[in-house]
Amino acid sequence: MERPRVLHLNTERTWRGGERQLFFLAKELQRRGYEQRVACRPGFPLERFCRQAGLSVVPVSPWGEFDLWAAGRLRRAMRDEKIDILHAHTGHAVGLGALALRRGGPSFIATRRVDFPLKKNFLSRWKYRRVDRLVAISGKVRDVLTEGGMDPARIPVVHSGIEGADYPSAGDKARLRKEKGLPVEGIFVTQVAALVPHKDHATLLAAARRVCDKLPSLRFFLLGDGELRSGLERKTRELGLSDNVVFLGHRMDALDYIALADAFVLSSVEEGLGTSLLDALFIGVPVVATRAGGIPEIFGSPSAPELVPARAPDELADQLVRVLSDRAYAEQRVTRGREIVKKFSVSAMADAYEKMYKELSRRKYGIT
Repeated sequence: MERPRVLHLNTERTWRGGERQLFFLAKELQRRGYEQRVACRPGFPLERFCRQAGLSVVPVSPWGEFDLWAAGRLRRAMRDEKIDILHAHTGHAVGLGALALRRGGPSFIATRRVDFPLKKNFLSRWKYRRVDRLVAISGKVRDVLTEGGMDPARIPVVHSGIEGADYPSAGDKARLRKEKGLPVEGIFVTQVAALVPHKDHATLLAAARRVCDKLPSLRFFLLGDGELRSGLERKTRELGLSDNVVFLGHRMDALDYIALADAFVLSSVEEGLGTSLLDALFIGVPVVATRAGGIPEIFGSPSAPELVPARAPDELADQLVRVLSDRAYAEQRVTRGREIVKKFSVSAMADAYEKMYKELSRRKYGIT
């Protein structure tokens, strides 16, 4: 049969991991000759990047996930474009997609990127019952879904991937520091994460206090925005870290701040997988992270040397000090990281989704 026609759906205003993963997947499918559309909010980063890449966009601006008018527009787009696969990339997109589906319409796939349990209210149960496949980005996410009552036969695991074609590298460190007005010989640590509870910046700040007691000139760059920003900035002042911790907000040049760093850190207590860690590994920066959620799947084991317990500022600080103080140890981490990240390619991710799309399309049309 011909390649199925795909409509990707994401109604977020942000440019975070989920939006990047949709974009990477759609570009790879475009390269493979797929006819596809991306339904997203006009005027926001995902639409801009898609149009720049030559991807066809369906503008959709719902007031919420159960917006009947937006669902009707989406339904007409699927009918007019003869869409075979509707692929929702966020929880809110699942609701809008479920509302837009008609009897005999496209097969419905959703990707679950967080390791939170599904809500148990009626609307959550209704929308996820309509999904033919609920893809988990890690085994941990799959476990959470099955523990919540989802049929494991409907939950394949497809790890996120990175493409790396336009990434900076750790070899660009000196140049990037000069461009950002930073001292070339400085010591810097970067974290890229939304300022929300499950990223646990409070533990990171506690660890930063301990690390800066040993390395007073160290600076932490925290990239990301969110509901906790004012409280975290206040905590930074209380800890006497105002000269050491810089809140940079949401930055489109986040990869540059990873590449110029001496270490990358992720302090999450819950994490679907952790694509920012994949970015750091590809760039060639040593990482320190928690064992939360699907993170150990990147490193092969919860006991990997890169990982520490969640909510453990002493252990987090100790690992950061070792990486920053022991160059040979840091280089071992970098070498190991470059081997690890090879398993998490956009091509491998697209292979898995392509197989799933074709299987569902064959089933829909009765082709064996």
